Formats: sequence, structure tokens, C-alpha cells
Amino acid sequence: MAEQIDLTITRGKTFEFGFLYADDEPRQFIIEGMPSKAPLRLTVQAHGLPEGWPFWVTCVKRPAELNTAVQSSDAREVIEAEPYFVTVVDENTIEVPGVVAFCWKDLVGQGLLITRPPVDLTGWHCRAQVRDKAGGQVLFSWHSDPAETRDGTAIVDVGLSAFFLTMDAATSAGLSWRRGVYDVEAIAPTGQIYSLTAISQMVVENEVTA
Repeated sequence: MAEQIDLTITRGKTFEFGFLYADDEPRQFIIEGMPSKAPLRLTVQAHGLPEGWPFWVTCVKRPAELNTAVQSSDAREVIEAEPYFVTVVDENTIEVPGVVAFCWKDLVGQGLLITRPPVDLTGWHCRAQVRDKAGGQVLFSWHSDPAETRDGTAIVDVGLSAFFLTMDAATSAGLSWRRGVYDVEAIAPTGQIYSLTAISQMVVENEVTA
């Protein structure tokens, strides 16, 4: 079920917000090694993760610090914890930025990397609208198809498996409304439409530095 994601736009500032798009079913990969502690790198064969993608770690006996907070035999419970975000080194190696692992013990045995695999967004589109209330007047619209009527550009990033809503600084400076509700939809090549968010709040605030 899509979640509520409240957003704020600052007048006179560039706005950009991305939504990762993943399969619902978690997938497991074996962590085969830890070739480096500074920076922390893991060997995960054919991981297929794009840059910045979230993942979780479980079943590592040593160093136990590598495991994310929730340890469970249910993968869906594991991914309820705060994730790591990947830096891709190559197709078989990932880096875990921001983690100080130099004082950890060496990896013993193997572990599991769990993630929700990215969806191939080739041929997909994205659209969104802000209204004064659900079913009310349209205040602003985005679409990734340039043939569609739109106020702002939505971007489909196939490499990152993500959809982005964008608004340049000049456009945000001219917004006359202050508050509304919005949602975002993904449109598959087959024409099926999926919700990326539940109905959420969109607030426009004044800038401080102009």
C-alpha cells in the first residue's frame, strides 16, 4: 500500500524529489566477503543494485555490527529497519558509505543482503497533480510525457529505477497557492496505473534568502 509522503516547496528555489520504484517481494543475496573495512565494501555477486538503492543485512555472525537492526526469519520484518544505501563499485562489489568499520572484526562465514529489487522503468511514465482538496481544483501538475499538458516536468530515471518531480526556481517563485493535497502515479507501458503515494500534503513556503 502506498504511503503518505508530505512535501514542502520553497518559493524561488529549485524543487526536486524522487520516488524509488521496487518490486514488492524482497530478494536475498549472499554476502561472500568483506574485501575492505575502510571504506566498508562487501562482495555480493551480481547484486544488480543501482546507485543509492536501499538494502538490509542479516545473518552475519561476525562482525554482528554489520547486521541492520531487525533480525528475523521473515524478510519483510528485516526490511522494516533503517536501511543502508549502496554505493556501487562494480557488478559484484558494493560500498556502504558512512559506516566506520575499521575496528570491526573480520567477516566470518557469510551473510544475507536483502532488498526489494528495482523495477525496469523502460517505457514507463509518471504523473502527479496538486489540488486544493481531493477531487477539487487542480493547482499544479507534472507529467513525464511532453505531449501531455503539464506545469512541471516529471522524470523517469531508468538507471536509478526512480521517478522525479521537478520544478525550476522561476516556477516555484510564481506559485500563488500555499497548501494542497497531491498524489503521484506510475504508468506502465501496458497502460496499468499504480500509486506511488497515498494522498499527501503539499505546502509552499516563502524563501528566506532571495
